[in-house]
Order: sequence, then C-alpha cells, then structure tokens
Amino acid sequence: MKKTKRDKTINPTRTVTIEKPADVSITTLALSLVIICALAATAYQRNSIYHDFLTLWGNITKTSPNKRRAHENYGQALSTVGRLDEALREFKTVLALKDDGSVPARDLFREIGVVYFRMNRINDAISAWQTGLKYAPNDASLLNNLSIALLQTGRYEEAVAHAQTALSSDPNMPQALNTMGQVMMLKKEYEKAAQYFLKAIEQQPDVPARYWNVAMAMEQAGKSEMALQYARTYASMEKDVAARQRANTFIDYLKKKTGK
Repeated sequence: MKKTKRDKTINPTRTVTIEKPADVSITTLALSLVIICALAATAYQRNSIYHDFLTLWGNITKTSPNKRRAHENYGQALSTVGRLDEALREFKTVLALKDDGSVPARDLFREIGVVYFRMNRINDAISAWQTGLKYAPNDASLLNNLSIALLQTGRYEEAVAHAQTALSSDPNMPQALNTMGQVMMLKKEYEKAAQYFLKAIEQQPDVPARYWNVAMAMEQAGKSEMALQYARTYASMEKDVAARQRANTFIDYLKKKTGK
C-alpha cells in the first residue's frame, strides 16, 4: 500500500499524545513471584535477592535454564527497567526453547514488539505484533499496539483499520479509543477526535494525557472554552514539570483568546 504523507499543517507544539504500546500485565509476573516465594520461603527466607524481580528471575533462569516462563518473566523485568537488549535476548531464548504451553505466543510477541518499539525499531515491532495476531486475531491490545506503530510510520489507513478492529473486539478499551482520537486528529475531524478522547476518559479517568488530547481537539474544533477547561484539568493532574509548563503556556493563550 502506498504510504500517506504526514499532515504538516498541524502545529507540532499543539498535537495530541500518542500512548505507549501496552505490554503484558504485571499481574502475571507478580503472581508468579508470590507463588515462588511462598514455595521457597523456608529455604530462601534469609536471602534478600528474592525481594526484587530482576534478581529473582535472573537466578531462576540460571537454575532452570530450560524453563520458558522463567526467561519470559526475566525478559519482562529487564524490559521494565529499560535493559532492552537483554530483554530481547531473553524473549528470543523463550522462542528457542521447546514450547511447554507456559507462555502464550500472543503475549511473547506482544513483549517482543514492545521492546522493538522502545528501541525505535518500529518495523520490527510491527512484524512482531503481526505475528502475535496470527495466534490471537482478535486481541485488542495487539491490534491497538499495531495501530500505534502504523501511525508512527505514516500508514494511516492501516492504522485506522486495526484501531477499529480493536474497538470491535473491546468497544470500551481506553487505549484504542485514544488511538482512534489520534487518527481523527490527523484527518482533521476534530469533534470526532474529541469524542473518542472523552470516551477514553470515561473508561479510565486517571490518565492526564487524555485531558490534554481533549483540549487539543476542542481548540482545533473552535471550542476554546472547552479546551481551556480540559487544559486546566490536565495541568492539575500532570506531574512532569516541563509538560505542566507547556500546558500553562497553552492555558495563557486560551485565556487571552476567550477572555476567561
């Protein structure tokens, strides 16, 4: 498919926030830790290394080098702290080991894709998530991750298709709603974008960036008072100093524009 050119008319200082691709829930990793620590409490209760994921799973991969779940959990822990090359090595080890049913393929390729994405190897991330979808065609998280990556490469029509499929699988998925809002922004359908962002907030109201996204969409749609309201909410929630400064500059602009 021919790539669509990026819309350069949108002011880069006033664009929405694209969310990071989702990885496997930490719940699985934490649950595994609880089970192992419970089983090993007597033998290892004096050993402080079992108080952190990295050391725990690193040691388990040494004592049980053929356990796919151990390598996957170690890879997740490494990915979480940004040791991406090592994380990728662990995930590739999982692929090389005999499949014992302990690691769903969709989850493994989801994690591999996230690592590639964080490395800025976007095409490799796309390939990994496409492989994951072969095992779980209706996985909303994989579909949305793929949509985010396609947006990054300017493949907007494909991004729309995957985001819509994600919402078909999970109509209330806030990440996919946010992605559709981003797509609508790029298509200059600002009121539709705002509605998607608002639906994402309804489902998950504690994510500051989505309030910023609503403010951007409302301002582009000519609804500056609404934009001001959501920009203020964003500024009150955002913890990053630089991001708050950016928001306050935008708020000052809107206050002058609206007389509020």
